[in-house]
Amino acid sequence: MDKDINMVNSFEYKNVILKDSYWERQFDEAMEYYLAISNDSLLYPFRNKARLPAPGEPLTGWYGVNPSIFGQILGALAKMYRITDDPRLKEKALYLVEEWEKCIDEEPSLLKNDTYTYDKLLGGLLDLYEYTGYEKAIEYIDKLTEQATQDFKRDIKRDGIQDGELVRLNMIEWYTLPENLYRAYELTENQRYKDFAEVWEYDYYWGKLLTKDFKIGARHAYSHVNTLSSAARAYKVKRDEKYLEIIKNGYDEITSNHIFATGGYGPAESIFVDKEGYLGDSLKSTWDETLKDPMYITFFGDKRTRSDTWGNFEVSCGSWAVFKLCNYLLKFTGEARYGDWAEKLLYNGTGALLPLAPGGKIMYYASYFIDGAVKSVEDRRLQRGGYGFSWQCCTGTFPNDVAEYCNMLYYFDKDSIYISQYLPSKVIWNKDGVKVEIENFSQYPEEEDLKFLVKVDKPVTFSFKFRIPSWITESVTVKINGLDINVESKPNEWGTIERIWKDNDVITIHIPFNLYFKPVDKYNTDIVALLYGPIVLVTDEMTELIGDVENPAEWIHPLEDKKMTFRTDKGHLAGYDFLTKIFIPFYKVGPMKWYFMYNRIRR
Repeated sequence: MDKDINMVNSFEYKNVILKDSYWERQFDEAMEYYLAISNDSLLYPFRNKARLPAPGEPLTGWYGVNPSIFGQILGALAKMYRITDDPRLKEKALYLVEEWEKCIDEEPSLLKNDTYTYDKLLGGLLDLYEYTGYEKAIEYIDKLTEQATQDFKRDIKRDGIQDGELVRLNMIEWYTLPENLYRAYELTENQRYKDFAEVWEYDYYWGKLLTKDFKIGARHAYSHVNTLSSAARAYKVKRDEKYLEIIKNGYDEITSNHIFATGGYGPAESIFVDKEGYLGDSLKSTWDETLKDPMYITFFGDKRTRSDTWGNFEVSCGSWAVFKLCNYLLKFTGEARYGDWAEKLLYNGTGALLPLAPGGKIMYYASYFIDGAVKSVEDRRLQRGGYGFSWQCCTGTFPNDVAEYCNMLYYFDKDSIYISQYLPSKVIWNKDGVKVEIENFSQYPEEEDLKFLVKVDKPVTFSFKFRIPSWITESVTVKINGLDINVESKPNEWGTIERIWKDNDVITIHIPFNLYFKPVDKYNTDIVALLYGPIVLVTDEMTELIGDVENPAEWIHPLEDKKMTFRTDKGHLAGYDFLTKIFIPFYKVGPMKWYFMYNRIRR
């Protein structure tokens, strides 16, 4: 293959270690959860179909009908193994894949999959190959792809609407296929993967993004962000600048017009809805007098009314698509701004999820309704046939999300280390033969000072670059070993410190947080969320606020005894001049606790 196209490189799940924090505990809990899933249960549907002994209990929900997330679990185990070197992860992953292969050999019809399941199997097997060195994975990737080449229908509608015809043909989300097929080509140099990837390029959508024609119409939200990673891999393989323009334009359009304050997107799993103010309308009750049309346009191409069982953001899957896209864009361009969307979801998306519950239950949606919501792993939807939403798509993407934490913090080139996200962590980097360790020992975002300890074998020169958040309104201040230094700090750019680094140098970076309101969209500017730096805040009761929307710090103040907790002054709640309201971080809200993220405000 030609020289890598990246401007900067990630550490590819290696040499980055999470330190004590909420997010490290989330990673550890997820790792133990997936290690504890019965191997026999995961293998049951394959062994049963192959008429092999199938001990253990089958899993329920989606997995009991179609074990589509099997590949995602393999991939997550492989990435977590590369991150931690924990032998249990590799042992489990290889046992699962080898037993699955026995089933395939016994019953070749198991090679037949829909586009959705094939894509996930392909990704998981590529992860095993790349991150554990399991070379036999390529043999089964080849077999799966040979079958897919025969089975997948090429003469289908290519506009991306997930209607009944695509479901009947087992061709849903076909436009996500190129990412892993191009990746297979990169890893094997086998032309068949490149050729097959080109078949599934998404001309309708990618073409609109290329020409900045954003009249797209309601489409499935997660997969229409996820397909941008397919365009990214096409760029990496084909070196055609149009693909880079597609993903840059997609990023800019979606983050400008289609995301909530959390970074979440896709109310009722729909994006690009052809209705002004659809984000704001998705937060309103059907009885809300400002709601002009109670019917909601779905990605199926039909209309439905709002339901609390269908939330504003599909958290695990939606975050996975964004984490990948931001990673590609940051590597391709070297631009700090592409860490911004990932930051939002790191703290307010996956970071705000409840822990996984027994039985494959996960908090599928986050809801931001004006009339409130609760966090719950109970999905409350029942599919035809009687099965629910356990062991579903988000159960497959979530462990990949938390593994991605270790792939989105640090980047490097030959002269510089880049810090994009600020979770407590340590990175090990080789600079011109000198071992460099950089540890973030702060508790950001619960404190505003970032603290880094530099450990080196001997003095070495490099640039230390850190991302300046988009939301800052004051200058960032920097000290090295207690002494002030001047660093230019422009939002969405890198702050740069270039020097000869010595062992035990300490960098302290003060990033001043600020309170600010963010309207849901430009059509509903009276519906706002309150943020503090990167953190979305919520209150525990429906509220209509009264105050200066541009200067919330004048009438909303921090509580001295509680971190990241704020109280309004009296006189700022409609109807009650003697009441105040408390705001806390969304990620700290526990199960079955009412929260209110978006509130109306009178100026």
